[in-house]
Formats: sequence, C-alpha cells, structure tokens
Amino acid sequence: MSSETRPAEPAAPPPAPTRHGGHLAAEILERNGVTHVFGQDSPEWLFEALGDSPVTATVMRDERSAGFAADAVARATGRPTVATGIHGPGAMNLPIALLEAKAAQSPVIALVSGVETHLHGTGAFQETDQIGIVTPLVKFAARADRPEDVEPTLQQAIDVAMTAPRGPVLVELPNDVMRAAAHPAHPIDEPAAAPSPVAAASTAGRAVTLIEAAARPVLLVGNGARQAGAGAGVTELAERLGAPVCTTAMGRGCFPERHPLYAGVAGFMSYREDGSGWVANEALRSADVVVVLGSAMDGATTDLGRLPGPACRVVRVDVEDVGSRFAAQDVTLVRDLVEKALPQFLERLPTTPRAPWLDVSARWDQVRARQQAVAAESVNVGLHPARLFRELGAQLQPEDLVVCDAAYSSVWALSYLTQGEHFDQIVYGRAAGTLGFGFPGAIGVAKAHPGRRVVALVGDGGFGFGWGELETARRHDCNVTCIVLNNRAFAYQRLWHDLNEGTSHDLDFVDVRHDLLAEAVGVSGYRVEAAEDLRPALVAAISTDGPTLVDVVVPVDALPPFDKMRHLGV
Repeated sequence: MSSETRPAEPAAPPPAPTRHGGHLAAEILERNGVTHVFGQDSPEWLFEALGDSPVTATVMRDERSAGFAADAVARATGRPTVATGIHGPGAMNLPIALLEAKAAQSPVIALVSGVETHLHGTGAFQETDQIGIVTPLVKFAARADRPEDVEPTLQQAIDVAMTAPRGPVLVELPNDVMRAAAHPAHPIDEPAAAPSPVAAASTAGRAVTLIEAAARPVLLVGNGARQAGAGAGVTELAERLGAPVCTTAMGRGCFPERHPLYAGVAGFMSYREDGSGWVANEALRSADVVVVLGSAMDGATTDLGRLPGPACRVVRVDVEDVGSRFAAQDVTLVRDLVEKALPQFLERLPTTPRAPWLDVSARWDQVRARQQAVAAESVNVGLHPARLFRELGAQLQPEDLVVCDAAYSSVWALSYLTQGEHFDQIVYGRAAGTLGFGFPGAIGVAKAHPGRRVVALVGDGGFGFGWGELETARRHDCNVTCIVLNNRAFAYQRLWHDLNEGTSHDLDFVDVRHDLLAEAVGVSGYRVEAAEDLRPALVAAISTDGPTLVDVVVPVDALPPFDKMRHLGV
C-alpha cells in the first residue's frame, strides 16, 4: 500500500495537563469532609489526584459493593462518602446501592464517568442515560458539561446530600471535562444551612399538652433522630416522662440500650417471645401517647398498623410530612427537625422526673430467659442460630462495630445483640432490604475505623452476591470477621412459599465451603458444623488481626424472632 492510500493514524490525545479536573474534584471532596472513596478507578483522573490528598481511595471489585461500602461509612460516621463507577455498565451497578441509601437517608455521593461531551447522543460505546436512570433513586442528579461546571455541580450535590432529610446524589463527570485543565477550587463560605420548617407555636403547644397529660407515654426513636445526634435530648425526655424508649431498626444507637428505659426494637421483625419486640410492642400497645422522633412509622415498625394501640394519640416529629399508611391514630405532626423540636418540648415540660409506668427490666428478664431456652433447643441438622448469637455476644466487646446484611442474620441481631455490651455501632442493610450489603459494608466501616474490629453478619444467600470482595478485604488487610450463617438456601423465599402453601423451586444450594473460598485468597477461614466447635472458631477468628471468616452451618428452618405471618400481610 502506497503512502498516498494508507489510512491516517488517529491523532494522539493531548497530554493531560499538570492540574486537571481530578485535582479539582479531590479538593472539593476534601473541603466537604469526605474521607473515603470506594469504587472503580473512575471518573477519569480522580483516583490519581486522590493519591496526593488525605482522602482514602479503595478499589472494590464492583460498583455495587462500592456503593454499599460508601453507604455503611456514611451511616457510621455521618459524613458524605463517595462511590464511583465507570460509565455505562459499571455505573449501572450502582442503582441497587443507591436504592438502599435512599431508604436509609444516607449521604452517598455517586461520581461516575461519562463519554466525551461531543459524543453525547451519538450512541457512543457505553453511552447510557445515567442521569435519567438514577433520578428516581437520588435527591439530585446532574452532569458537568464544561470544566467550569465541575465545582458548582459537585458542591451543590454534596449540599443536597447533607440537607435533611439526607440522601444519595449522583454527578456525571465526562472524560474530556475531567481531562481539561482546572484552576484551584474557589474558597467559599460554608453553605448556609437550609431553613428547616419551624413548627407553629399552636402545633408545638398542642404536642406538649398531649405529652404532659399522658399517663403511659412511650418514645419511638427512628433514623432521623439518630442522624441528628439527638441522643442526649431523647434520654432527658424519656427520664422526665418515665417513658419506655422503643427504636426502629435504623434508629438503634440514638438511645443507650443498657438504660433501664430501653424497650427494644419495635415491630414484627423482632416480635417473638425471644425478641426485643416482645418488650417494645407491649409498651406501644399499652401507651396512651407515643412521641415519634424521626420515623415514618412504616409497616415493619408498626406491625402493619397494629401499633400503637387503637386508643393511642401520636405526636410525630419529622422534617418530612410523608404520612404513614399504617398510623391511623390521631396524629399531631410537628414538622421540624428532631434536634430543634426536642429543646422546645423540654423547655415547656416539668423538670421533675416521673417514675416509670412500665417495668421494662422485668419484661427483658422474660426475653433473656426465652433466648437461653431457644439456644438450648436441639436441632437435627446444624447449629441453632440462637446459640451462635449468644456465643457471639460473649466474644464481642462494647467497642466493636457490627454490619449486617438484609437477611435472617440481621433479624437475629435486632434482639440478641445489645449496644454498649456487644457493639458500639451497628449498621443494617435493612432500609430497603438489600441483600449483599453486609460484607462490603463491613469493609467500608473497617477502612473508616482502622484498628477497630468489625464483624459482618451475613447469610450465605446474601454473601453470594459479593464473594469477590474477599480479595478486597485481603488486599487491604481489613480487620473484618465475616460470620456466614450457612443454611444452604434462600431461606426467606422458601418460607414465603411454605406460608403460601406453594412449592419452592431451586432455592436450595450445594454445600458451599465459604471457609475454603476465604483461604483461596489468603483470608483465614473456619468451618463450624457442631456446637462444640463454635467457641474455638469465634475466639480464633475475632482475635486474629486482619480479615477472617467463620462458616457456620445452621438449619434452614430455624427462624429468627419475627412474626412470620406478617410476611403475608395478615
């Protein structure tokens, strides 16, 4: 072929400038208190720039896991945390994690790359309408189409994510925009806090009148109160009223669980004689006034509308008037931030503490006795989870951190583990019920809390979504002990078919040796098939620095302390 007919060589891309969009994005993240980024090495040039900043970047095996890790860190620290993804198929792994973050009101900042701006709308390779796809799942989604758009777009996204009610956001950063030369981030004043809706004096006054007149008051504390750091105000209000304090699953940690007024996690997910709902639900059922702080009172928490009792009055404090399909009682809504409403209540209420009207401790004694009995029950195959959780409780320390998947493992933790005794913080994948959250979430929490032991509680079904992250845990030497409740099935789906008098199809697994999977990537693995092997395995795993895994064989029909009939909606 002559030189005259030879195709022209494609022009080489211009060299990247010394200072590009990645540096600008890194500076904005640092300025806003971001400490951790999880994901693939994209948007372009971001991870390179993070190498020169105090923000820690962790490459995960896929973007879904990155989203779960970022979500868990955001919940555990209260800081915005970043999940990244490569445009197209990579970014489309993120929506599952964004759904969970939205339900948890978690400030996850999703940053994804995009095809070059001049290729938008041309059907370019891996071009996807990323903004349109995620918009229903986030509070804010936008693309920075020009280099000068990067700073205001990213700053706006973070501000929106951190404004109550918090939630996930997404920013698309096209490849050519990130490659372009960038000036230093502009110094800006701290963004003014968005004005919160202030309760009308008449509404707040009516609420206080109801609370003061209550003979059997109860507090129900949700995720909004926990995020607000309202624990001191909740404790003072409870002690003044002599009121039992119930929490939602997402509200745990706002009220000290070793306090004599702590009544447990409310709802049907903990409602059996060995569950904390046995205490909490009795309090809610007997109350004449329930003060709800930062909870939408969803179906799980209200036992599909059975709680509180029919004669109860409800005072609900929340920034959003989302209503509740399950709370038909007379509701006085104080539309305000919990941290602003509580001082108003305390200022108007008498300061002399009342005597508790319910002996919460006596009810807990009944629950603990039943837990011991359940743990001792014999089973034909495997080791009963109640025994596992009681033994695990004996090994955990108050400073440990626990991350749960959205499986039976998390439901056991609602009732069998106590803050201040077995853990310092607990994070659940239960906001949207997202399987696969637990193990990558634990990796994230371990990265954010180096030197602390993190325990991941997962089922074998959920763990199967992210086996590959064992390599991530080993690569980063994460101090995570992953405990797999291995019942060799999608057990909840089997239960649902049984309750509906149907026949489950292909829901039983082969016997996966998770301990050997762990050892294949250099993680210490332990297998427990008999009760006498449980304690030595837990002691060895929890006392080992670095990642470990304990594969515990449990019977498929051993149900956690929930009311199984509620899963039929009855």
